[in-house]
Amino acid sequence: MDPTFSRAPVNPRIFGTFVEHMGRCVYTGIYEPDHVTADEFGFRQDVAALVRELGATLVRYPGGNFVSNYRWEDGVGPEADRPVRLDYAWRSVEPNRVGTNEFLGWCQRMGIEPVLAVNLGTRGLADAMDYLEYVNGRRAGDQGCP
Repeated sequence: MDPTFSRAPVNPRIFGTFVEHMGRCVYTGIYEPDHVTADEFGFRQDVAALVRELGATLVRYPGGNFVSNYRWEDGVGPEADRPVRLDYAWRSVEPNRVGTNEFLGWCQRMGIEPVLAVNLGTRGLADAMDYLEYVNGRRAGDQGCP
């Protein structure tokens, strides 16, 4: 193998990954406010260093199977007002402590491009459009994503 051989440039967006609310990926993974390395937003800096080492250029959220029943509205607004829901995909409880705003902030601090997945399993196109309007800050009667 010749590591100096190059046929063509590789688009850096090919080095993507995902963050899903399963197992320890989010809670006690990238997000653990009480961890010794947590930043002021509750995200672990030891994990952030490993993500940087991976060279991830974009991250899909909220993952794969989890999004099929995800209500994006549950993960916005004051944390105390967010509902706790059963996650049907992974048969666990979702506290909604990490939602769209937290994820987008993490991506910005990490220098990673976010890719937002939409729930077309139990919701639909109108919900996807509402989510798009929220993220772009153009939702009628709403301040939109900070």
